[in-house]
Amino acid sequence: MRISQWSVTTVFLAVFLTVGAEIWTSPKKLMARPRSEIKLSCGSDNPYRSCSWTLPSSSSCSNIRPGMTGQCIEVQMVIFDASENYCNITVTSVRDFDNGAWTCELEYPDRVDTAFTELIVIEEASV
Repeated sequence: MRISQWSVTTVFLAVFLTVGAEIWTSPKKLMARPRSEIKLSCGSDNPYRSCSWTLPSSSSCSNIRPGMTGQCIEVQMVIFDASENYCNITVTSVRDFDNGAWTCELEYPDRVDTAFTELIVIEEASV
């Protein structure tokens, strides 16, 4: 007999970028179950021009500008929400192919800052 147990949780991951300072991620790795919801956020002390998130599949949610909110056109089940200093995306239902490195880019007039985090999609536990 197989018994499955799922825990539905929302996980918040912050990737912070600062101008003229060290780039850091917290945490560097994130674990989530299939069909769970996660929120990814990158930010900066200074306002950015646009941001983008690139998934492990190389699909991207790009050209997000501060003040924009909506459904990512290229990637199903990804919603974006951007403010003057943060670029957030919510994956409403994690899938197996979301496993891997996620890249956030913040574009400024004179440069692009990049940060990475790793999403590990964990399988259902069976007993």
